[in-house]
This record gives sequence, C-alpha cells and structure tokens, in this order.
Amino acid sequence: MDEIQKAILLSQIQKVNSGNSNSQVEKASPNGSESFDNALKEAEGVQFSKHAEKRLQSRNIELSSTDKGKLETAMGSLQKKGAKDSLILMGKLAFVVNVPSKTVVTALSQDQMKEHVFTNIDSTMLVNE
Repeated sequence: MDEIQKAILLSQIQKVNSGNSNSQVEKASPNGSESFDNALKEAEGVQFSKHAEKRLQSRNIELSSTDKGKLETAMGSLQKKGAKDSLILMGKLAFVVNVPSKTVVTALSQDQMKEHVFTNIDSTMLVNE
C-alpha cells in the first residue's frame, strides 16, 4: 500500500466518532472527499472489471499472486508518471488498465495480440517476467 493510499484510508478512519460509545462512522463530507468504501477498495490492490474476468477465463489466462503483485507495482509506477489508461506488457500477456482505479480492463495472451490495435491508451509499460 503506497503512502497516498494510507493517507486516504487514515483520513477516512479518523472520521469514526470515537467520543460516542456506539462509535458510528460519519458520512463523508459533501465537499467531494472519497467515501470510506472507495478508499478501502483502492487500498485492496488490483481490481478486475467483469469484462477482464471474462477474458481471463475465456482465454485460459491464470494469474499467480506474483503476477498480480507485478501488475500492482506497474500500476504504481504508471500512476507516479501521471498515466491514466495504459497497456502493460508482461511476458506473453498484455493488460489494458485504468491506472487511477487500479482496474484491469481487459487481458490478452500473445495469440490474441496478433493484428490487434490498442487505442485510447496514454502509456505503455514493459514488465520483466
């Protein structure tokens, strides 16, 4: 979990009303701050869209916890560079990801990459196996 995620999560946790013996979570302020649920979801790591989950299953792509860790690390690096929608090439796999939400949008194996054009991306990252 990087420092930004920790800060977001801690700012949301501090909204717990500790002065009340019933300890209820206060609602997020209406000034645009993220809700606790969103902060918690972001802190969980890489997410997979329903589309990406279907593609992983239909293309028989299995990701180990190490692979997911590499994806998360890559997204962290891309986020630091200001990337929004990126292509991550990891060995014989390709992932189109939305960096701010840490969500894998789709996944392809080397066979599916032939003759495919990747559009609407602002960056690409090569990850060593």
